[in-house]
Amino acid sequence: MEGSQVQTKAENGYYMFYDPATGRIVDVMTAGPKIIDHFYTNSQLRWNSAVVNGSTQTYAGGICTVTTGAADNDDHDMTSDLMFDPSKGLTCEARLALGDADQTAFNIGFSDALTEAADQIAVTFHTATATSNATNCALMFSDSDATTDRVRALAVNADTDGTVITASSAPLVDNAYHVYRVEIDPAGNVKFYYDGVLAGTETLGIAAGATLCAYFALINRESATNTAALDYFHAWQWNA
Repeated sequence: MEGSQVQTKAENGYYMFYDPATGRIVDVMTAGPKIIDHFYTNSQLRWNSAVVNGSTQTYAGGICTVTTGAADNDDHDMTSDLMFDPSKGLTCEARLALGDADQTAFNIGFSDALTEAADQIAVTFHTATATSNATNCALMFSDSDATTDRVRALAVNADTDGTVITASSAPLVDNAYHVYRVEIDPAGNVKFYYDGVLAGTETLGIAAGATLCAYFALINRESATNTAALDYFHAWQWNA
């Protein structure tokens, strides 16, 4: 923390001490039990990476850059080591920019698998229909295969898809950062936030007994290499 000042912020009743220069949580103080694990993009040992068709995951200047292979539907999955319990309450938040927003699709949030099959990610959206490959997930996403490009959100509970939520009023722009946030309360209700604004809530959107990991995936919608830049990706559990 050299060269920076520790600050605090409240989150779901907890006070988290963090270094504003890196975003890293350094301590937690609360009156009750807690488990809060924190993931940050310049510590690659904290992440599992599914390398498919030559994709890469590199770290420089506090940014994690994911680069796909060069074929259509080449993908890259990136997940946390820690498995999370939704019945304890969960939150993840990420700041993300896509290098070519109208030629890629991405997912970010929580999912029940470390990786999907080759050339697949947990949730896709073709024309006007979402397809989920996960049994339990709560994800924000965009997909250039959609007829109308928007940021959307979906929760899947025990293999039953919820209602697709439209989170943005406009398509994403190349290299523009946005903040994505997913909250799951202990009952399994899911809230999705886009750039700090509540986009929608899925009541009982996910099974409270599921086992989840923090999940990010990028997939091509063209025959070319594409990138995504993660400024940060934090995930934590509210209770012990």
